[in-house]
Amino acid sequence: MTATKLGRNDPCHCGSGNKYKKCHLPTDEAARSAELAAAAAAAAAAAAAAAEAEGEGEEDGAKDAEAGFRGQQPRTPGGAPKRPAQGHSSAPMFRRKAV
Repeated sequence: MTATKLGRNDPCHCGSGNKYKKCHLPTDEAARSAELAAAAAAAAAAAAAAAEAEGEGEEDGAKDAEAGFRGQQPRTPGGAPKRPAQGHSSAPMFRRKAV
């Protein structure tokens, strides 16, 4: 049996005669959102456990705090701040001319 995607304006799958968007869409979206949140929480917990197993927890943070590096931008050997990788900057790639 092949499942087809139910459109917002299609009749609801429950047989109520209402459109899907007025009947079951909100509950289906809430269930899907809960599934995604649970999966994200599980992935975060697994990543935290892996980092703890590798020993990358508080030790590195303590070393940085002792050295006074917390909150500073990484620097190049010449002392200038490192630029972000090309294409990964949050700034736009162009600027509009002032009118």
